[in-house]
Amino acid sequence: MPAPEMMHAIRVHAYGNSEKMHYENVLMPKIEADEVLIKVSATAFNPLDHLIRMGVVQETFPHKLPYIPNVEVSGTITEIGKGVKNLKVGESVFALLNILSNGAAAEYVATKAEYVAVAPKKIKLPEVAAMPVGALTAWQALFDHGQLESGQRVLIAGAAGGVGTLAVQLAKWKGAHVIGTASEASFPMLKEIGIDELIDYNQEMVEERIEDKLDLIFNLSPEGSNEVSNWLHLLREGGTLVSITSPADGKVAKELNVNVVHMNVQQSGEQLAHIAKLVDEGVLKPVIAEKVKLKDLPELHHRAEVGTVRGKVLITVGE
Repeated sequence: MPAPEMMHAIRVHAYGNSEKMHYENVLMPKIEADEVLIKVSATAFNPLDHLIRMGVVQETFPHKLPYIPNVEVSGTITEIGKGVKNLKVGESVFALLNILSNGAAAEYVATKAEYVAVAPKKIKLPEVAAMPVGALTAWQALFDHGQLESGQRVLIAGAAGGVGTLAVQLAKWKGAHVIGTASEASFPMLKEIGIDELIDYNQEMVEERIEDKLDLIFNLSPEGSNEVSNWLHLLREGGTLVSITSPADGKVAKELNVNVVHMNVQQSGEQLAHIAKLVDEGVLKPVIAEKVKLKDLPELHHRAEVGTVRGKVLITVGE
């Protein structure tokens, strides 16, 4: 009987510190009829990965241990299920994976074809892995929930991170006036991607800097609900605050006749296809702070524990 095919992967064996993560040989995944198998080129680190591994959010995101982390992937399709019609073996692709399934911190990953899109060609395939979470979160916040239009004013609180940098670029593409909060060290990078106004959150209060009413606030900051709720006064009537961190007070929103949305990103191969097109048109690019190899992912998680990870970190897997 032939030996089962094996692959290298990082697995989390128990909730807790980064010492519970191990680089090891595991069985390659098998695919269902509606799935594809991807040879991983790269994946990317998200702050939520670290919280899941610690067990802080296990009620919301329960995993069967041991599990393979990481929800973002770029790579090449090596096998397709018999029900998959829109993708082919050999295609370069990217995807946001199901957060409750085994992830892309491995040489291969299986995922539903509906989550997958053909990768953009203008940037290198590994770098595409830095985009799915940020681009989909930004797209859904700005356009699905925020209904952002040309000429409107948007505040992006926490503009320098992996989601924020893509949100700035998408809002500018739409024709909006974009204001962002960030530390002064990130100002040059944000100016390079076209932001209109900057607020140094270490030195300035958002409420004191915003003079004209906003159409949309997209909150990515670690501010608590009280501070986020204070920003509702900055919106015009009918405006919207979308938050992926602390929610704003719905009662205050109702009094001010504004909308509040507390969102989680959803997988969408269709939206990723739109995003790939924008990358190839030169509208959108990932902002990558650093790159590490797959075997060094536990060390990256250790750095996340002590608070020294900044910006988007790419984890390279393939050659």
